[in-house]
Amino acid sequence: MKLYRPKLGVGAKTLGALSLIFWVPMIALVGILFYLFQNVMQEEMTSHIKASLKGASSVYEERATAVKGFMVQAREDKTIRQAFENRDSAELQTTLLDFGKKHSFLNVLLAVDEHQRIIGRRNNRLGDVANLGDLVSRALISGEITSSTELVSKEFLNKEDEELANRIKDVGLVQFVVTPIKKGDKILGALVGGMLLTGDPWMGNNVHSRFGVDLALFAGKTPESFFLHSTASLPRSSWVIGQIFPEEVKNEIALGKPYYGPLYFFNKDTTVAYEPIKDSRNSIIGALGVSKEAENVNSLVLKTIATGVIITAILGLGIAGILVFFIHNDITRPMKIMVEAMDRFGAGEMDVILDLKTGDEFEKLSDGFNVMANGIRKREERFKKHNKVAKLFMSTLDLDDLLDKTLKLVVGISESQMGIVYLWEKQGECLTPHAQYGTQSGLESLKIGEGYPGRAAKELKTLILNPPAGEVGTALEMGFAKSSPKQVAYIPLSYQENILGVLVLGSVAEYNEDIIQLFDFLADQISIALDNAIMHQRVQELSITDGLTGLYNRRYLNDRLEEEWNRSVRHNQPISMILSDIDNFKSVNDTYGHDKGDDVLRNVSKVFSKSARKEDLVARYGGEEFVVVMFDTDTEGAEQVAQRICEEARAQEYPFMDRGATLSVGIATFPGVKDGSIDDLVKAADQAMYKAKMSGKDRVVVWKDEDNS
Repeated sequence: MKLYRPKLGVGAKTLGALSLIFWVPMIALVGILFYLFQNVMQEEMTSHIKASLKGASSVYEERATAVKGFMVQAREDKTIRQAFENRDSAELQTTLLDFGKKHSFLNVLLAVDEHQRIIGRRNNRLGDVANLGDLVSRALISGEITSSTELVSKEFLNKEDEELANRIKDVGLVQFVVTPIKKGDKILGALVGGMLLTGDPWMGNNVHSRFGVDLALFAGKTPESFFLHSTASLPRSSWVIGQIFPEEVKNEIALGKPYYGPLYFFNKDTTVAYEPIKDSRNSIIGALGVSKEAENVNSLVLKTIATGVIITAILGLGIAGILVFFIHNDITRPMKIMVEAMDRFGAGEMDVILDLKTGDEFEKLSDGFNVMANGIRKREERFKKHNKVAKLFMSTLDLDDLLDKTLKLVVGISESQMGIVYLWEKQGECLTPHAQYGTQSGLESLKIGEGYPGRAAKELKTLILNPPAGEVGTALEMGFAKSSPKQVAYIPLSYQENILGVLVLGSVAEYNEDIIQLFDFLADQISIALDNAIMHQRVQELSITDGLTGLYNRRYLNDRLEEEWNRSVRHNQPISMILSDIDNFKSVNDTYGHDKGDDVLRNVSKVFSKSARKEDLVARYGGEEFVVVMFDTDTEGAEQVAQRICEEARAQEYPFMDRGATLSVGIATFPGVKDGSIDDLVKAADQAMYKAKMSGKDRVVVWKDEDNS
């Protein structure tokens, strides 16, 4: 888009036009212009303040929208749903405390049952009913996330936190979000999150920063009792907390109508816009408004008109018409082109470029527009990349799945051709490769400080290097040959100064500045997601394993046994149970101490793990009892494994006693037990084990039907 025109300054052209056109020195015309111009300016200020109020309303809803976002994730959390179902106040308290740490702007956090009774609180004050107008009941009935702003009493806030109660006089204004927790179609209860607006300058500061206007949030039980609850912190705001609601606005708000227009207060002319705030019962409890000090319209209008009258009285009318015609076209043509380009860009056409060759200010504006558009395009691209990463991190907590998906995504958005993720293995004190893309497999583990990955982990600093050709671990797999990257980035992944791993990225070209800046963002986001996934994996492992032996615990055994039992019955496959007890274990504890007894338990558990097959289920049944459940295995197969376990246990050596551990073992197999149920299988194995005990210990006994008689 090109335009060539005479290179004459815009200032000179505008001066010539104003000097020749507006020459008619007529008082009537001056009066008309004054009246029209004054109205236009007032309408413009009112229009601007209305737009600012819309912006303030979006800021008003901003944090509530964020709360709804993470509440949607929380309602799908099985642990939270289970806590509601079991009325587990301790678990709910832990969940609410975690929410409070992650989202510090949440002042009120409650868990209520289907009758609105509080069953979870951060301070564990339970039992009272959450009376928040119709908000909670509406959410529990509809099953949908609801939100509203409510007036709360000092007593209500005092039950949550005494410091909150001290921030208000009699009533406080709180923005609530209520998220129902469901199991199927059944409503189990709801999570309630609230943000105390009274005395909080966050919203006022943001509105002032973004829109350049003063925010005022008034509230009270009736419009007559409205007073200022929130505004920007000084010196940004002209309002003062506790200030009474202006009388000129009160009547319109009381009728549920907005108010837009001029307002005189504090010896200043201002333009204001107010809209009523309603609670969940549709009652008017306050007003949200913005204000801006009005400019001296009359003075501005008179000065402009007087200047025009004086100049036009001097210059001739004849020359004015011709010159104005050319100047008008000369100015408006590039302006139209620029406005058209801005409209297209605003509509989403991001590749618009202006090319005005005018040699004056319009050409500078054109260049400035191109610089601005290019910056917006870069920010838009960066935002899209950030959004992709954020969506991925919210999609999974499985560690392996997270690493594979993250590496593929990061390689793509960083324009890399290879990638490796090393994880810090605390037990082995080394960095181990867990995920790879576009490079050779079979990489070795590294110590902290060893190689570039180890160096990045030690220094907790991103290293961007041009490696020598053929360096181990950085060769790119091209499909037909291997090539060395031109540049490699070693990015440490750490959370709260604890090393989690190292991300290695390689490219056949050098990284540009935008990509390098992206690395810090990726490191922070990946580290947080990685820490969550690692913690999730540890919690899962701890919930199903025995802390002493590392074997599965009895709860996991029962759950898994029920699943496998149903499968065996459905496919008519045998299932065998080996139930064992360490002989004379009490005497080991009594003679050598419980720590030595724990050594025996750990060593015997290793025997069971080593002797059983990979597909078998090995668990600690309780005390000194161990269980092996063998799927698709008959009695003969189970007996062979049991004998091997006894031999291995017997052959173990302990420095504190002169023998190994002996076992009394019972075996039962389905089909074969009398009634054919899980309980019968366990009972039969237990009877066989008891028979082994009674017949001399240190032996394997297979259950037979006559043993039940």
